[in-house]
Amino acid sequence: MRCILIHNPAAGRKRQGRSEQLRQIVEALASLGHQVELLATTAPGSAAILARDAVSGGAEIVFACGGDGTVHEVIQGLACESCETSAVLGIIPLGSANALARNLRLSLDPLKAALQEIHGRPRTISLGKVAYGGQTRYFAAMAGAGPDGALAYSLLSASKSSLGRLAYYLHAARLFATSRFRAFEIEYTDAATGDTCAQRAVGAMAVRVNDLGGLFSKLAGRQATIQDANLRLLVLSPPAALSLPLWFVSGWLNLLRLNPFLRFADVTAFSCRPGSGPAPHFQADGEWLGRIPMRVSIVPNALRLLLP
Repeated sequence: MRCILIHNPAAGRKRQGRSEQLRQIVEALASLGHQVELLATTAPGSAAILARDAVSGGAEIVFACGGDGTVHEVIQGLACESCETSAVLGIIPLGSANALARNLRLSLDPLKAALQEIHGRPRTISLGKVAYGGQTRYFAAMAGAGPDGALAYSLLSASKSSLGRLAYYLHAARLFATSRFRAFEIEYTDAATGDTCAQRAVGAMAVRVNDLGGLFSKLAGRQATIQDANLRLLVLSPPAALSLPLWFVSGWLNLLRLNPFLRFADVTAFSCRPGSGPAPHFQADGEWLGRIPMRVSIVPNALRLLLP
């Protein structure tokens, strides 16, 4: 098979070690008889272009080598709504959170993960889709508005490669303790009944994995997978000063179902509109996209993914 490995040479704190890891992966795949090419990104968004060009050039497997951000960018070049998907996405975890890789039960050793996948099987999955300001963005793990969007925005000015996990958590704690999260309007379509529901919220997140990683690992409720046909929506009601800390506490106590400020729903789509004051930020797979309004939906059979 023809395999393309896409990586960001400027990402991460151990770049010399990463180069050695990638070299070992290339050699291992080549020793199995595969044609392997290693491509480096050159600018934000270039991973999507490289992935799209790889498909046009006949690549059968496109490996995203990096963290969740790199995986997200590569997905933009492989997602297909109105055509039969061709190339398969493989994930080689080289980030700090690696949320999608963890939920796929991939080894966090990059070489072992590559071998798991090359001997695995492709599975066609649905993707989430965010529509905003005339643009679209696909996501695999999560997308939301409110505190998670604000955190993604605040990290734009920080060096992700130099942020250890502890520093990341401290940054998030300071943001959540000092920021005022304004309420906005959310409307969603219940997947079971088709009914349209509306309410005020300070946070809304569609999750397609059951573990968000680290200190955030228990906030998703552990009931969603990327193979679901619908979106698992989590809605946080105002006031944020009470509902946000209670969300964390009830999550870590495994009592999310008893949290009166939290609602879960399986939905086919939802939209967020700003209320009074500045519009909240929103994100997809941890990447900041802008400020609401935005609409999120599910796209069936949009991506082929290698599973171990």
